[in-house]
Amino acid sequence: MHKILIILPYFGKFPSYFSLFLKSCQYNPTIDWLIITDIKEEYDYPENVKVVYKTFDDLKAYFQNKFDFQITLHKPYKLCDYKPAYGYIFEEYVSGYDFWGHCDLDLLF
Repeated sequence: MHKILIILPYFGKFPSYFSLFLKSCQYNPTIDWLIITDIKEEYDYPENVKVVYKTFDDLKAYFQNKFDFQITLHKPYKLCDYKPAYGYIFEEYVSGYDFWGHCDLDLLF
C-alpha cells in the first residue's frame, strides 16, 4: 500500500467546522495529515494527524532557509503561492512517503 501525506499549514483561528475536518481525516486511516499551526487549543486529533506547532514568523524563516533568494510571504494567506513546492520545503516530513499533497480546511474527506 502506498503511503500518502497531506500538508496543511494554518494560522489564526480554526473555523467552527474544524472538528468535522478532523473526523473526516479519521475516516481515512490510510492517509496521514500534517498540520503546521500556531493554534494550541485542545482538539481530539486522530492518530493519522500530526500537529507541528510553529509561529507564522518561524514558518517564514523555515521557508526562507530553503531558498537562496528573498521570498515574499507577508500573510498566511500567501502560503498558497508555495503549495507546489511543499514537497521540497517540507522534505523532512515527506521523507518515507510515496505521495504528498496539500489541502485546506474547507474540505471533508
